[in-house]
Amino acid sequence: MRILIPALILVLAGCGEQQPANPSSPVDAVRQAAETAAAKTPPQSAALQPGQSVQGMIEADVGKGTQSFRSLSTKVADDLDKQIEEKLRAGEGQRALNEANRTLRDSGVKQEVNADQVRDFISGMAGKTFHDSVVQHIGMIHQLNVTLGGTAADGTKLSLDLNFDDTSLQLKAASLTYTPDPRAMFDSYRADDDAPPQVTIERFEKNPDGSYALAGSFRAQNVPASPMARKIKGKTLASAEGLFAFEALPFRELNLGGVKR
Repeated sequence: MRILIPALILVLAGCGEQQPANPSSPVDAVRQAAETAAAKTPPQSAALQPGQSVQGMIEADVGKGTQSFRSLSTKVADDLDKQIEEKLRAGEGQRALNEANRTLRDSGVKQEVNADQVRDFISGMAGKTFHDSVVQHIGMIHQLNVTLGGTAADGTKLSLDLNFDDTSLQLKAASLTYTPDPRAMFDSYRADDDAPPQVTIERFEKNPDGSYALAGSFRAQNVPASPMARKIKGKTLASAEGLFAFEALPFRELNLGGVKR
């Protein structure tokens, strides 16, 4: 149920966008809800929005020449709950919620998300800062998980997931994901365990304030479409290579019960 609420909030943000009829599965229902909202979102512009700051950059060539994939920190509006409440109370906002739930029912999802659940979810987000890129420590397996995510000016997305030993800071595993169409967030190319990207780490160290500095390069070839892809199913990305540099990645301690700051 948790995965459905963010998708429905995206639909509320779109306010009234019609969902495609008769999805074939619950996964398709969530996909449709999320992608419908994403289709209405314009590509990321060069100008930062209120509450945003740049964490770092990934400079990469994914077959279209070198692009800058910008990683952002975003502070959610303190009055986000009020903004969503206005949409929920408006007839158009309620219709969007009803339509999204109808799509889920048609796909076989018996539970529905109601307005109070949306309000509860939003209340935990208001005023918080969310990062595209972050370092998380999993003490029980002695591992640091690093997520580097960036968005290009055309809305395409690139992310690297890197796993390090928490003592030696040696790289243990890596994966790469590239999403070529911002309107189809599930249609991605992914290089992971079967054919991971080649990653060279030039710098990875802890800053005095507890954040981490990280820089390096990567290269992947013949990257297959992810299992959830539809439009690009069966296709491969010929190559993806580039550089990344981050001076102050935020650190989180990840416990079994959740994330501890």
